[in-house]
Amino acid sequence: MGLKDRIIQYAKLIDVDLIGFTNAEAFEDIRDILEKRKQAGHLSGFEEEDIELRINPKKTMENAKSIIVIGVSYYLDDEKLQGKKIPKFYGELARTAWGRDYHYVLKEKLERIGDFIKEEREDFQYKSFVDTGPLVDRHVAYRAGLGWYGYNSLLINETYGSWFFIGYMINNLAFQEDKPLENKSCLRCNLCIKHCPKGAIEKPYGFNAQHCISNLLQQKENIDEKDRKLLGKNLYGCDICQGVCPHNRKVKQGSQNHFVPKDLFVKPDLVELLNMSNKRFRETYGETSAGWRGKKILQRNAIVAIVNHGDKEGIAYLLPLLKDPRPEIRKYALWGIYKLDPEGAYEILKQAKEYEKDGF
Repeated sequence: MGLKDRIIQYAKLIDVDLIGFTNAEAFEDIRDILEKRKQAGHLSGFEEEDIELRINPKKTMENAKSIIVIGVSYYLDDEKLQGKKIPKFYGELARTAWGRDYHYVLKEKLERIGDFIKEEREDFQYKSFVDTGPLVDRHVAYRAGLGWYGYNSLLINETYGSWFFIGYMINNLAFQEDKPLENKSCLRCNLCIKHCPKGAIEKPYGFNAQHCISNLLQQKENIDEKDRKLLGKNLYGCDICQGVCPHNRKVKQGSQNHFVPKDLFVKPDLVELLNMSNKRFRETYGETSAGWRGKKILQRNAIVAIVNHGDKEGIAYLLPLLKDPRPEIRKYALWGIYKLDPEGAYEILKQAKEYEKDGF
């Protein structure tokens, strides 16, 4: 058994659902796509700005010869979540935030694979990344044969659908390459395009991150009022395009229990979130992928979600926020009171003129 086969075997032992190998040659096939997206202003702002770094692995690791790519499913059967009472004012978390932060989970698996290879090859060198690397991880995974592209630009696997995280390891060893799944393709049903709230999927394989709900919820910048309604009750992330995708209807559940929600319920109590101490926030959200943006951003999103419940009772939970020391929170609370009860909001403002400086 060769080294590649032994790596694959070991990866299965540590619950890696998918693994593939590709060379470290530049991804020239996406240069034009990346340049056009950048010029059009369609990037999220979280990507590496240097396109050369985004397409050439050897700019990150000069002696790179190959890339090992892993995929870990995060799909969880919803039946496991039954029995919990949903609060009146609830938010919705995308599946990516249901359990432990996937950055740590996949990074640990990559490091274990790295240690395994080092036991056989002392000269082994590598650099591993989970969402933080310069390369386009989906395209690295595509070239390594982990899946094919859907119209929403997500990678789809026959077994796990699009519900899997990606990590990769640029390294100095050459392995026999796996091939892209060119015999597989999107079903072209257009459901992801039709259901995207803000039209982020502008056309097949044409994605504008600036219009993506998930991206809007993570940005520190002010969310335009016209977009706040579109956010619905989403607190972090958005699963709409994946939820309607036919490829995701009968997928295999992953082998991991890391992504089973524990302290954090998938429909969090928004009132509780608005009143959380820093300590409690760290305990509840700190080990999830939703916690990385910090309490203020999630509380801002919680205010929007409460307003989108459309229930005037929500005003009682927004009123205390008028005394919050953070201007952004005061601003959104005031906006929320206006939206839920314009006449009542006017009376409140008459008695709280010190908040007029926030633009209301």
